[in-house]
Amino acid sequence: MRAFSIVLKEIKTISIIGSGNVAHHLSRALVGECKILSIHSRNQATGFELAEEHFTFFAESIEDLIPADLFLICVSDDSIAGLIDRLPKDQKVAYTSGAVGLTELPAHSDLGVLYPLQTFSKEQNVDLDSVPFFIEARNTDFAQELFDLAWKLSRTVVYASSEDRKNLHVAAVMVNNFVNHIYALAEDFLRDKKMEFKYLKPLIEETTRKILENSAEENQTGPARRGDTKTIQKHLSLTEGEVKDIYQILSESIINRYKHD
Repeated sequence: MRAFSIVLKEIKTISIIGSGNVAHHLSRALVGECKILSIHSRNQATGFELAEEHFTFFAESIEDLIPADLFLICVSDDSIAGLIDRLPKDQKVAYTSGAVGLTELPAHSDLGVLYPLQTFSKEQNVDLDSVPFFIEARNTDFAQELFDLAWKLSRTVVYASSEDRKNLHVAAVMVNNFVNHIYALAEDFLRDKKMEFKYLKPLIEETTRKILENSAEENQTGPARRGDTKTIQKHLSLTEGEVKDIYQILSESIINRYKHD
């Protein structure tokens, strides 16, 4: 008896919706693996600029996008559903959000997720080979196609449910956005005291190195970790407003975590 196997279609052509940070980085990585047929963006200036960079067609309207093996949506979370509603139902579509679940979006059989867990800025180069990509789709064949596409960009590609992606996104906000905001508060605090933030950069580098090598649990140091309430009170007397509130909340959280010690 002759055996038959299903050969999945390889994604070779892409049209991109969006021209922000994620669109810039993914398009630059994908151009070596696929042909970018067209780009559409609500921001026509940055959209045209991105299309010009890749020598491809800029679609002023979403209806003018050139059909491709994949439409890749790289826009803010609030805009995804409205865009999917406007796309052809027979077009394969993927979006790049970690916080939007498949069940939250309109009916579209070939809909999936290609989520790179990384912070992107246009000015900063990112080595996508080390960036984890999380894949989900409404059908298994399309999920495999997205997995194969992501594998061309990264050595860490994982199937993940919408719930898993949302949980990862929460944690990502904590370690990236929240930590960066604390940097900004520390920078403001020192500026007000006529001191320079640059003196903290070796400490930031060492803290980052340690978290890459050990667990956060093992790395924790400082007055709250030691239960040094006298130093904590001194620090609180030197701060005010939201800096004081955040310092107190985090100190209490650390004390509660390690109080068994």
